[in-house]
Amino acid sequence: MHLLAWQRVCRPKGDGGLGIVASAEMNTSLVAKVGWRLLHDETSLWAQVVRHKYKVGDVHDSSWLRVKSNWSVVWKSMITGLREVVFQGQSWVAGDGRRICFWTDKWLTDQPLEAFAVSELPANYELCTARDLWSHETGWRFDHIAPYVPENICLELRAIVLDCDTGAKDRLSWSASADGQFSVKSAFSLLTNDATPRPDMEVFFRRVWKIRVPERVKVFLWLVSHQVIMTNVERKRRHLCDSEVCSVCRGGFETIIHVLRDCPSILGIWNRIVPALVRRDFFFKSLLEWLFDNLQEDPADNVTPWTITFAMACWWAWKWRCGNVFGENRRCPDRVQFIKDFAREVWTANKRVANQSSGAAREERQIGWLPPPGDWFKLNTDGASRGNPGLATAGGVLRDAEGRWCRGFILNIGRCSAPLAELWGVYYGLVMAWEQRCLRVELEVDSELVVGFLQTGISDTHPLFFLVRLCHGLIAKDWLVRVSHVYREANCLADGLANYAFSFPLGFSYFDVVPFEVASLFEADVLGSTRPRRVRM
Repeated sequence: MHLLAWQRVCRPKGDGGLGIVASAEMNTSLVAKVGWRLLHDETSLWAQVVRHKYKVGDVHDSSWLRVKSNWSVVWKSMITGLREVVFQGQSWVAGDGRRICFWTDKWLTDQPLEAFAVSELPANYELCTARDLWSHETGWRFDHIAPYVPENICLELRAIVLDCDTGAKDRLSWSASADGQFSVKSAFSLLTNDATPRPDMEVFFRRVWKIRVPERVKVFLWLVSHQVIMTNVERKRRHLCDSEVCSVCRGGFETIIHVLRDCPSILGIWNRIVPALVRRDFFFKSLLEWLFDNLQEDPADNVTPWTITFAMACWWAWKWRCGNVFGENRRCPDRVQFIKDFAREVWTANKRVANQSSGAAREERQIGWLPPPGDWFKLNTDGASRGNPGLATAGGVLRDAEGRWCRGFILNIGRCSAPLAELWGVYYGLVMAWEQRCLRVELEVDSELVVGFLQTGISDTHPLFFLVRLCHGLIAKDWLVRVSHVYREANCLADGLANYAFSFPLGFSYFDVVPFEVASLFEADVLGSTRPRRVRM
């Protein structure tokens, strides 16, 4: 007997399902991975043979996708994966802009720019490439762009540049993942994404799955949340019985809330175990509201959390009800004490597991800015974004071994993500240090993600590849640059400059002296001030 539709079971846990993989969609996702490799793998023999045999053309030309009767079953499956998955989730990473169709390709946002048009686009707009609207001297030709798109699109465009000097090419990227790499998991999510409007129950189901009780109890509460456990009311609705009356108390309809809370067989137990703080409203809430409020995690170190006691009481209320119906209940002298002992046992087991799997120990340390050694200079940069993406800025400061201010900058970028803002700060900081003729530079950034990009590089399909490439080009010049990560407490001055940039118009500004707005942060670094932070030992 099916309690819940299979489509609902296959939804993600946060959407009310069990996260079970639907085989048909997973098969399409796996085939799509082969199609993705076909478009990107230029050296493998199999890819060369398939492209030649089936006349695989450019992604902008759909003629080679038209199904023919003499195609093999394998190739037809690959075409299905390309159509339904790859072409829906692909986007472009800007290089020189020659292959990107400015208005019809996905490259700046998750939709083509034509979807944001506020007025009729010019004739033959679908043939316009990104390079056509880029000037090597002045950047984007906003006089040809701004009349057709909203201001926020122009702000996002200001954070992107085309690389016309180093030979960078436009590359296909996978928009469904943050790093631009195709994965079966992200393809499956894209394929099964259901945009049908329905209540947002993610917080509710997160509480159901987060409580620290045995898995079977979680599944039971999940079924209760969907209101599908087989009470007499539900059985009558499915024509499995003739009566909706509670088979235990014979005093009312056997709904879920009746079985778990209002039936006299469990009501007395609740009266004895419900904490006084929640007792007033406990018996007057609807089922979902009752579950949501009582599954809220509460901090408890030495006593059993109420969430565990509540969940175990619900579980045993249902078990005892079924035992009463089928005559399988064993004698229990004190059911209240039984539930409390059972909940305490579950809590003790949870603490034991938590202690065994606890992460690395932490200790409190004093963190502050430190001057560079000898003839080195230290460059601190930071980016700030009010939203992700949102209005974004960057700032940085160059100081010598004595902690003296050499030069600083601020940049009001426009609108972009936080990592992109951080990278713009790094790029302009390196440009500033190079112009100051510093031959040894310590670059400190408080973003581990960005430091990883600079130290190990990223794939050319990553959305931020264009800017990482520019930063690597600067680092490779005839000087010595050491990149390292620091905590935010050691990067306060750069952070202050980045936030100060929000008060400036779009663009870049240098400071040869310390701005008054960040003077206190500069003085604190000079004096060696520190701030506490808990760090891994």
